[in-house]
Amino acid sequence: MSLKAKLVSVISAFVLILTVAIVSVWAVSQANVTMGGTVGFKADNVYAKISAKITGMEPNPTLPTLIFSEGDDASPVELIEEWADLSLIFANSNTPIQLEITVENLSGERALYAKIDDQIGVVANLTKTVTSSSQDALGRYIEVPISSSITYTITLSPTNPNKSVNGEYRYLITLVDETEATGIQIQAEANQASLGSVSGGGTFDLGDTVTLRATRSGSNTFLAWATSLDPNTMEILSTSTSYSFELTEDSPRAYYALFNSTTSTSQTVGNLIYTFYNEAGLAEITDTTSNSVPSGDYTIPSVVLSGEDSYKLYSIGNNAFQSCSSLTSITIPEGVTSIGNNAFNSCRSLTSIIIPEGVTSIYDSAFSSCSGLTSITLPRTLTSIGAYAFQACSSLTSITIPEGVTSIGNSAFSSCNNLASINLPGTLTSIGAIVFNACRSLEAFHGPGNSYYIIDDNRALIINGTTFYAYAAGNTGTSYSVPEGVTSIGAYAFQACSSLTSITIPEGVTSIGSNAFSYCRGLTSITLPRTLTSIGTYAFQSCSSLTSITIPEGVTSIGSNAFYRCSALTSITIPEGVTSIGNSAFYECSNLAEITINGNTSIASAFYGCYSLTKLTLGANVTSLPSDLFLSSNMHMLTNLTTIVVEEGSTLSAALPTYGKWVKDGGSEIQTNFSGAGTYTRTDIQ
Repeated sequence: MSLKAKLVSVISAFVLILTVAIVSVWAVSQANVTMGGTVGFKADNVYAKISAKITGMEPNPTLPTLIFSEGDDASPVELIEEWADLSLIFANSNTPIQLEITVENLSGERALYAKIDDQIGVVANLTKTVTSSSQDALGRYIEVPISSSITYTITLSPTNPNKSVNGEYRYLITLVDETEATGIQIQAEANQASLGSVSGGGTFDLGDTVTLRATRSGSNTFLAWATSLDPNTMEILSTSTSYSFELTEDSPRAYYALFNSTTSTSQTVGNLIYTFYNEAGLAEITDTTSNSVPSGDYTIPSVVLSGEDSYKLYSIGNNAFQSCSSLTSITIPEGVTSIGNNAFNSCRSLTSIIIPEGVTSIYDSAFSSCSGLTSITLPRTLTSIGAYAFQACSSLTSITIPEGVTSIGNSAFSSCNNLASINLPGTLTSIGAIVFNACRSLEAFHGPGNSYYIIDDNRALIINGTTFYAYAAGNTGTSYSVPEGVTSIGAYAFQACSSLTSITIPEGVTSIGSNAFSYCRGLTSITLPRTLTSIGTYAFQSCSSLTSITIPEGVTSIGSNAFYRCSALTSITIPEGVTSIGNSAFYECSNLAEITINGNTSIASAFYGCYSLTKLTLGANVTSLPSDLFLSSNMHMLTNLTTIVVEEGSTLSAALPTYGKWVKDGGSEIQTNFSGAGTYTRTDIQ
């Protein structure tokens, strides 16, 4: 076993645990406590003394206990002189506890490196600060020269002294000897010190997380982090003001924040127009030339020459290659970090594209209407996909969105008619509206799911456990039950799911979004829950096989065109609680013969084109009718209406339709107004 392995094996056992328990009455009366011990290996002649001093206690035994634990037989040669279980408390005041952990090098031959790791960060109602010879000492190796020591000072303060603390702090002490310490120097610099400054460089160890930060001076523009100032060798890492990475053997040792003033130059090189950021040494493609548009198989250059100067390409700008209809394939070089709005919009001959690692953002409509695109591989560095990014890429059959992507914008893959499957990453935390709208061949969703989304039976995507987001429209299943826990059916959720014949929606769902079931032409039955309160616009548009539907009593609004062209519907009952029915809600329900309205509602020309309607029933609670219900224009006029039933208990006072001759209860006297409950029939048609 190596020296490092043996030391880590032993010292990892010394854990400081803060818990809510009183272990020793002896400690309560102390103003401060010191404890310590020595660890070492006789064969290697390496020893270290570790001690801890706690100050700030008061004799009020209410809060945490500190324990030095020696662990379970970590090594047969360890030397433990003394360890103790000690009780620590916070008085009901703002008195903090200060913990000093000192590591002293007793070795006579070599230096040691020591670090203390905070194993469990936040404890309820406590805050923590760390000060020592290095502000960042916690969690980082600090050199302990021969016959010297280093002290970690940790202050724990109650944020709410009137509450007890539940939780614990753990600290893990680790030692390595001089030969195995890494102590890697990370250099962070600005390309132009007058334009901005950087921070975060220093000495680190393999496995450490390094965070570099750039701060602009005045109105200067920060552009990117890079590994070199030479455009021919630099690697673009990030365009954020901060950049974090885990230090490995292969990590560069120098990092540069590339700042540029607010000025830039524009120039044509070849058949592309660039914006050059002279001070940063970076370039962005902003357009193509009108006299020599790129075509065929095209490779974008990584480094652009302008006179004697070289510029590293880092971005494909907005509209850069839009409508380059002769492009068949394109290779984007390493170093590009973003693809702008409409960058390749309507490149209809484009069949393949190589997007390099390093690209983090694909912006709105970047590849929209690239109808010839048969495949695309997205880079592992990608974090966001913009709205409409791949809209109407009608030849795209499958796509895997890499781990690391956190957001997908509105309609990003809408109208991808041949998209059969899609893989979603576990990192996804945001998805826009109708991302998969009109993906009529989509058979399955795949992905691990997370706290943000789940996938039900590979054919349904559910957001936050409560919003039914989308059903795979190309799935061949004929029936589906929405899972329990869902409270809303999202817009376009089941649009064009032509194989579904029946759907069950559970109790608890309160709303159905716009176009939720539109063009579900095979749907013959659907069960709506009693908890439903609203039906969105176009919700059941063109559900041409739906023969009947029961609108629950709790519904208060029915959106415009909600049942537009549901041509198989023969009857409908509007509950008493419905207060508004939108324009053309039942437009061209050509077989709708009977309607029952049970309350006062704003109908707003809801029954355009319902020429089969022969019977209208008005419930006892109907006291008035909308002025346009019987409006005598060709579009509104319910020309085949022959019977109106007013139920017992009604006090309705309104005019009868002006077309036709009406009598009440089979009498002979022509009626022009409703006069209480009864059956009103037309005598001018049979």
